[in-house]
Amino acid sequence: MESERWHRVEQLYHTALELAEGERTAFLGRSCGNDDELRREVESLLAHDKRIGDFLEIGLLRKKVNTLTGQEMLSDGTASDNLGLVGKRVSHYRVLEKIGGGGMGIVYKAEDTRLGRSVALKFLPDEVARNSRALASLRREAQAASALNHPNICTIYDIGEDEGRAFIAMEFLDGTTLKHLILERPIGLERLLNIVIEVADALSTAHCKGIVHRDIKPTNIFVTELGHAKVLDFGLAKFTDRAAADTERITATLTLTQPSPVSGEMGSGPLTTQTQPGAVMGTLPYMSPEQLQSRRVDHRSDIFSLGVLLYEMTTAVRPFRGETAVELLAAILHDSPKPVTELRPELPAALEKILDRCLAKEADQRYTSMMEVREGLNRLRHRIAPGLGNAATAGAGPSVAVMPFASMSADPENEFFADGVTEEIINALARIEDLHVAARTSAFSFKGKHVDLRIIGERLNVATVLEGSVRRAGDRLRITAQLVNVADGYHLWSERYDREMHDIFAVQDEIARSIASRLKVSLENVKERSLVRAGTQNLEAYQFYLKGRALLYRRGAGLPRALECFHLAVALDPEYALAWADVADAYNMLAFYGVIRPDAIRAKAKDAATRAITLDPSVAEAHNALAAAYILNDWDWSRGEHEFLRALELNPRSILARSRYALWSLTAGGRFDESIAQAEESADLDPLSGYAATILAFAYYTAGKLTEAIQTARHAMELDPDSFLAPLGLAFSLHSQGQCEEAIAVTQAGLAMPGRHPMFMAELAVTYADWGKPSDAKSVHAELSARAAREYVSPFLLALSAAAAGEIGDSMRFAHLAFEIRDPQLSVFGKYWPGTERLREDPSFNKILESMGLK
Repeated sequence: MESERWHRVEQLYHTALELAEGERTAFLGRSCGNDDELRREVESLLAHDKRIGDFLEIGLLRKKVNTLTGQEMLSDGTASDNLGLVGKRVSHYRVLEKIGGGGMGIVYKAEDTRLGRSVALKFLPDEVARNSRALASLRREAQAASALNHPNICTIYDIGEDEGRAFIAMEFLDGTTLKHLILERPIGLERLLNIVIEVADALSTAHCKGIVHRDIKPTNIFVTELGHAKVLDFGLAKFTDRAAADTERITATLTLTQPSPVSGEMGSGPLTTQTQPGAVMGTLPYMSPEQLQSRRVDHRSDIFSLGVLLYEMTTAVRPFRGETAVELLAAILHDSPKPVTELRPELPAALEKILDRCLAKEADQRYTSMMEVREGLNRLRHRIAPGLGNAATAGAGPSVAVMPFASMSADPENEFFADGVTEEIINALARIEDLHVAARTSAFSFKGKHVDLRIIGERLNVATVLEGSVRRAGDRLRITAQLVNVADGYHLWSERYDREMHDIFAVQDEIARSIASRLKVSLENVKERSLVRAGTQNLEAYQFYLKGRALLYRRGAGLPRALECFHLAVALDPEYALAWADVADAYNMLAFYGVIRPDAIRAKAKDAATRAITLDPSVAEAHNALAAAYILNDWDWSRGEHEFLRALELNPRSILARSRYALWSLTAGGRFDESIAQAEESADLDPLSGYAATILAFAYYTAGKLTEAIQTARHAMELDPDSFLAPLGLAFSLHSQGQCEEAIAVTQAGLAMPGRHPMFMAELAVTYADWGKPSDAKSVHAELSARAAREYVSPFLLALSAAAAGEIGDSMRFAHLAFEIRDPQLSVFGKYWPGTERLREDPSFNKILESMGLK
């Protein structure tokens, strides 16, 4: 067929495909006139499309729920068993029933006899199996999806062959496609945002792996019965150079000059891996301008398609329309969609801004990454969703973010001082009731980065930003500060302070009060007292304290140095309550991370915390440190909870106290919903904190919400690539979900961090054992045992690795030692570390947990 003729067939096919079946006959009669051959060609394609359906809609979904009667019915009725596989074994799968099929895929429900789980087996039918392009698409789909283990991407377990028939084993899902969801009833904005945020998160992961989907549309988004999104069908995915390095290249290409439509629907779309000039990939109504024009396509094409999808979900109509394919193509290339707020006036204007950026005609005018899209949607969700903590309502009143003040001194040690000045101003402003202040970690995430103030305002949900600098020269001090409106960059206030060092606390208080005055915030509740807690009048002690705080935030190798600084501070001023609180916290952290044997420092931690409270009962940090000592060292859960609650009463914005209360206290009593609620509030208070996101991931994990845990842990790692705990939480969750191979990869990446931490070694041993690799588990345990002969290693971790290596006697010996020395790892993870099932097989381990007060 000539190219021009085929283009005409395609145009008519796509337009007719968008019409109801009853309208197609009249449309073809008008459009084809007396050209009977043209009409037969289009009708043939339409009949083929009807016959095969959409595999991902019919195959994976298995069943739909009749909303009127509540009865379940198979999505493909009483489809016959074309391949005669029901009741037979294919590899290690036992085929149970056919659940769907069409021209490009026949799908069976099967049991994985090795792992005891249900899977969907997708086969190519005989008439298609001989088509090299179809085989390439099947292989491509498997390769693309299997490289993307993500809770919002349909998991590919295996690819194989049975009697000459290629098949994919994939995740078995119950639910419906987004297409059906849109058709059934309007989707509430909050639920809609939840779905699109999960899709954006999945695509962000794909893009990071060098894979562009190229066919985002409602039928390729699955919504499970629990309401979670799953991105399907990577049959049209494009592999960038980064992905191609790890993926087999397939060279089959089908261009518009060949007899196949450009829909991208299963069974009728182009099957290609490496786009050649002139190739058009995708589904026409959702394709980006660069796709239609056969220009270079990258991740920003998926951003455009997601914008089309979001528009359609929001309004129930597509942003670009036309009666013919040519008109539709022209609309995508040239027309601006009608504003969604005209179609639905109740929608927020912020949604319109997000759609405008996603649907920009030129790729470089769109969001720079899918993660940026996700963050914009997430901010919108926080604003419209009730019950999401301070971040949800921050836009309603005065708000400010204090950026890290720049150190202008030649001595690099003064950077600690500049950071301390910033933190004190944040803490001072946080004491003002009617002012929303961005949390320290979120604000400090911009340190050293040149970011547009409008972006900072969007990400931190604030209207103003305080910037400044600090210069020290001997006892002289110069601090400059300026308050800026993020919307237009206008300077609302600025001041320079030339003072002596002994005036530092007065200057900080003065800055905080000036900000409050400029933002017209009432200071009635703090009129008679300073906003800044000096804590000491000894400036040298204060500087050691600031340096210790900076090192404490770094965790890891910074902990011993932090403790040394705090000891120097209290040596200079024995009445310094804040410094004593951090002496206690440094001891707690050294024990928790396994740097020092806990029974050597247990009493010191409690004594320091108690002393801090005696000196100043209003110090929230002291109650937080005492709570940690009670729980990690004494297993006194009741007193620990009491102290956590007192800390939060004194400082409701304490991310550290709230996060520890969630993970260390509430989970111990099995109060999972409360734990998640506290962790979610921490994450809302400090949305850019990798630590807060990590604790939320662990809270989801301990509650068995593995999909949420995996997604949140990935987000935590994006927020803080140097995080120690985030990859551990991700490894735990992947491991528990049966994704051992990726759990191993994440764990090994964690081991590549400085120190090769024993936590990752224990998790590696346990994962190898659960993955059926006992020799690897033994090897890791041997390495950890050799290390324990040279230095202190948590006996609980040794118990886990010994059990994984099959050395049950040794594992119980280590478990009892962990109990004797009150190992904090046992306190926090004794019930929840993957693989503790092996320990619990011995009744003595269960008695240990009972003796600790752990149910």
